[in-house]
Amino acid sequence: MKKEFICIVCPNSCSISVDYDKQEIKHIKGAQCKKGEGFVKNEIKNPLRIFTGSVKCINGNYQLASVKTNKPIPKKYMKQVAQKTHELFLEAPVEIGQVIIPGIFGLDADLVITKKIKKISI
Repeated sequence: MKKEFICIVCPNSCSISVDYDKQEIKHIKGAQCKKGEGFVKNEIKNPLRIFTGSVKCINGNYQLASVKTNKPIPKKYMKQVAQKTHELFLEAPVEIGQVIIPGIFGLDADLVITKKIKKISI
């Protein structure tokens, strides 16, 4: 199988083509640096992403609290994490770095707050 990638690791944004069978890489062409080759290998074998999203927050100066995973997670978990964030409600106040879900879905990554939200009195 042949696939084309645009590398996102460095500013070169190399157009990289790869020939592979399942997860066995046969040939990589177009990478201007080793980082590009590593990026493509990872995308074929185990693509990882940082999840970013938001969670509803009540009694705060904002209605949504931005969240992210503190480490990259396998790409196949992105929809599950997004669904989980849609189900959550937080009570203000929340602090940057506050862990909302430790070890989400049994992974070695926590879901954390990335925006401070103050409690407001009603």
